[in-house]
Amino acid sequence: MLTKGLHQIAGIERRKDRRPHILGPGLFIAVAFLACGCSAHKKPSSVETALANVAKDLVIPMEAEKLKNPLGGDPQTVSQGQQIYVQSCAICHGNDGHGQTTLGQGMYPPVMDLTSPHVQHWNDSEMFWVIQNGVRLTGMASWKATISPDDTWKLIIFIRRLPNLNGAVARNSDQPATPSKKTPEQLITYGRTLYRQEGCFTCHQLDGEGTKVGPDLTIEGTRGRSAEWLIGHFKNPSAYVAGSIMPSFKNLTDEQLSSLTAFLESQKGEANNRR
Repeated sequence: MLTKGLHQIAGIERRKDRRPHILGPGLFIAVAFLACGCSAHKKPSSVETALANVAKDLVIPMEAEKLKNPLGGDPQTVSQGQQIYVQSCAICHGNDGHGQTTLGQGMYPPVMDLTSPHVQHWNDSEMFWVIQNGVRLTGMASWKATISPDDTWKLIIFIRRLPNLNGAVARNSDQPATPSKKTPEQLITYGRTLYRQEGCFTCHQLDGEGTKVGPDLTIEGTRGRSAEWLIGHFKNPSAYVAGSIMPSFKNLTDEQLSSLTAFLESQKGEANNRR
């Protein structure tokens, strides 16, 4: 359940492997949002409603960085974490963590794929804060009253193992593990989901929705940019557009990048409304 939201609006990146950028007016919006608090434990304000779900990275307060997971990854702890996950998380994120559930996909933005590089990039303290406090107006609830801190650490240990568990299931299957190739329509559909999950709407407009920090993507498919160009731009924006303040999306998998590209290539203005 994770996006780059306010980082893209305010132009500020907390992560050490990204350059900080300041956009000015966007910073005021970010401060206004944070002034209201970002925990899902309290009733949302009108400001948060207006800014609905533009943040999942920046909402984490700096004090959360000091938290350390006190537990090890022994089999018993992993098993206990799995039990907590099945009881509390699987209904939205699915047993495999991919989030392809009716409830999870019905949210806006959709729940995140917990096996994705985007989620796994979070450190334990960041994940702990989000699970305990939630992020209002994203569907991610506060579990503070339900899951104890100790159980939250166990849950995190299990979530860390979700990508490997999925791989192990595939390797142990009776049938050879062959990656399923998505059809063009499936790529576009998945790309549309990623567009929302990754918070692209916080900087771009699409069919009148979103902001104008970056170019309007409603007619991206008419600009004549190749799939190779778009994927390269996702990975290293400033290498393709001089002075670009767009953050790198190199954390996404090849399939995710291809899906986002297919979705953007399908955006051709008025033709969008006829599909």
